[in-house]
Amino acid sequence: MKILLKQRNIWMMVLMLFILTAYSHPLTVTTKQMKYTNELMEVDLNIPIVSGSVNPSFQRQVNRLLRKESLDLKRQVEKEAHENMAISKKEGFPYRLHAAVSNYEVTYNQRGILSIPVKLYSYTGGAHGMTVKVPNNFDFYTGKSLQLGDLFKKGTNYKQVIKEEIIAQIKKENDLYFDNALAIVQNMPNDQPYYMTKGGIVVYYGLYEIAPYAAGIREFLIPFSTLRPYMKIKLAR
Repeated sequence: MKILLKQRNIWMMVLMLFILTAYSHPLTVTTKQMKYTNELMEVDLNIPIVSGSVNPSFQRQVNRLLRKESLDLKRQVEKEAHENMAISKKEGFPYRLHAAVSNYEVTYNQRGILSIPVKLYSYTGGAHGMTVKVPNNFDFYTGKSLQLGDLFKKGTNYKQVIKEEIIAQIKKENDLYFDNALAIVQNMPNDQPYYMTKGGIVVYYGLYEIAPYAAGIREFLIPFSTLRPYMKIKLAR
């Protein structure tokens, strides 16, 4: 009986080692491009496709989500393009070609975490286009999306640490920001957009949130050296 239990424990240890090793390896991310131009719009979608996960359910879920983000952009711009084309013909003014463009960057792909922020650009005939950056942060182990708070130990005052870092960076270029920028940072929500890099966590704010359009999407790198005492061990080391 003792021999059987010992053998079972050995096999369990081997299995756990295999699982942990598999999850520690980076996933493979390739691109599926959809590009064309017609009388309504220009489309240039670069859709990330994840492969190499030992969790096929997680992989399917992530790929569906990433594909949906780009295709939803295309559908929305296409809908507005049809409407605006009809208006331009009726009113007799020139129609401006609409656009739907998506790009992504794999900013973190190790230690059980995959971070792929996706930029969605749309132009629907106005003075300028709009860009939205969608955070996509996943835990290999659970297959779940990660909000900012999921990276930190419960009961830690991680938000205050992050807010202080962002405020210090804003004050270095204070003229770039709206007067209420600091108040917005102080009211940081639980689903604050972010992505991970090898150097730390980048917290960001969309166009017009804390600064004018010309200032772009404002990003703030919070180094792991600052955050490590508050983070869950498996995510920070």
